[in-house]
Amino acid sequence: MAPRGPGPVAARRPRRRAAGRRFRGRAAPRRGHRRLRLYGLARDRPSRAGALRRAGRHPQQRGVTLSAELGGKDAAIVLEDCDLERTVAGVTAWALGNAGQACGAIDVAYVERTIVDAFVARLARAWRRLRAAPGPRGETDVAPLAHRRQFDLVRAHVDEARAAGAVVVCGGRPTGVGLFYEPTILDHCTDEMRVVRDETFGPVLAVVRVEGASDGVARVNRARYGLGASIWTRDLDRARRLAERLDVGVVTGNNHALSGAIPELPWGGTRATGDGVANSRHALHTFVRPKTVVVDASSRLELYWPPYDRALVEFGDILCDVQRGVIDRAWRLPLLLRGRMRRLSDFFREDDR
Repeated sequence: MAPRGPGPVAARRPRRRAAGRRFRGRAAPRRGHRRLRLYGLARDRPSRAGALRRAGRHPQQRGVTLSAELGGKDAAIVLEDCDLERTVAGVTAWALGNAGQACGAIDVAYVERTIVDAFVARLARAWRRLRAAPGPRGETDVAPLAHRRQFDLVRAHVDEARAAGAVVVCGGRPTGVGLFYEPTILDHCTDEMRVVRDETFGPVLAVVRVEGASDGVARVNRARYGLGASIWTRDLDRARRLAERLDVGVVTGNNHALSGAIPELPWGGTRATGDGVANSRHALHTFVRPKTVVVDASSRLELYWPPYDRALVEFGDILCDVQRGVIDRAWRLPLLLRGRMRRLSDFFREDDR
């Protein structure tokens, strides 16, 4: 039998400012849509726990599945044996793409102390040469922030980190043109800073110095969000072992988040990121509900159907004995079965007399 497709689905991907107005208290349709089976919510902005609660209030009360992806605070774990040139280039791409305004952007780099100075120096040399200004297509490296509220949030995160002891290696201020903000590297950051803890959604990288790979993994697993992480090392076997220890939805070795463009691979997270899954057959399973259909083609009566008698009881007792290895009465099973089926047939046969 061919399976039916998924039922009616509602999905929303709100803008930052629209989310507060449209979703407050009425995330899903309250009236109509009686056949709605799944409600999806994805946000590309700093999210709040209340967004998940508001989005799920009405759907879940009606037995509707809720799938939510509520953002991330992705990290790169940079180990001392990494290919430094590729690591600097890769972190640059994934930290500054769309000016960091993506849930899969690298926001934090956990770097081993033995390599952190070389990594930060080389990264800063590259970032200082990037163009964060309006210009013809192909002549701008870092995009502007999406709107004034986001611009102010990025500036607040950087200013608070600087006041708390972070070192501004490069950038750290607006360019003075529109909503462009300089590509910013903050060194000596700590887990308590908002720039490490919360979504910044800007062209800012917080560098946290760690004692080793295990320290970096532990910090990623303690973080609020659990969307993605990357491990930068030449030892691919070690990268695989560390990946197994990371409690996030997506782990990439020597690259970052590129699996989001591969439909066959699941995209999802843990903790405050939410439990929604996009892409792959796992996402499809969210949209459908299993249904079992069994058709018995036999015309025979079943042994265990009523009326019951002592032959059925003895048959069951002998089967239990056989399962335990006691087979001295097993020879009686065919006789009991034949007699039992004959009595069932006599009981239900239409009386032709």
